[in-house]
Amino acid sequence: MNPETVSPALLRDMPLFSGFNATDLSQISDIGSLVEFQPERLILEQGATSRDLWILLEGRCEVARRVDARDPDAKRVTLAHLEPPAHFGDMSFFSPSPHSADVRSQTAVRLLRIKHADYSDLIHDGVRAAYKLAFNVTEALVRRLRRMDDWVAELAATSQEPSAPPRPEWQSFREKLFDRWTVV
Repeated sequence: MNPETVSPALLRDMPLFSGFNATDLSQISDIGSLVEFQPERLILEQGATSRDLWILLEGRCEVARRVDARDPDAKRVTLAHLEPPAHFGDMSFFSPSPHSADVRSQTAVRLLRIKHADYSDLIHDGVRAAYKLAFNVTEALVRRLRRMDDWVAELAATSQEPSAPPRPEWQSFREKLFDRWTVV
């Protein structure tokens, strides 16, 4: 990994920085660093904890999850392939918790890394760019959640006969997914 500085011009056309003015871009570029990984390098590890937000600038990554998080040899399921300008690490960036999946470079990659400690300093100082970034990440997470809702509805519609009682595994899945909701 070779950290490099980030120019505001690099950020200008990225969806994650939509609505940012020149000052906002400069403030984010001041806390961002460019990092490179060779192919097949682990960037985030399922179960590990870090608070960085990553934006893929070049290359391709795979997001995969072990079925049993406690077993390093458990079956792995590929959840996604990422291409620029995808971002990852957002859940742990905003909520300190272990990573829910591995992210591994498939090719040589170039990433923008924003460390939570630096972002937190911007929040503490009331810097608008930090709030704009939170807003844009939230919008991206909402889009991801809407796609998940569509998938869940499709799964529910195709998993059984309409008049059949819910299968236990489907009920369990829904209860986990819709935590603190009344699931019928």
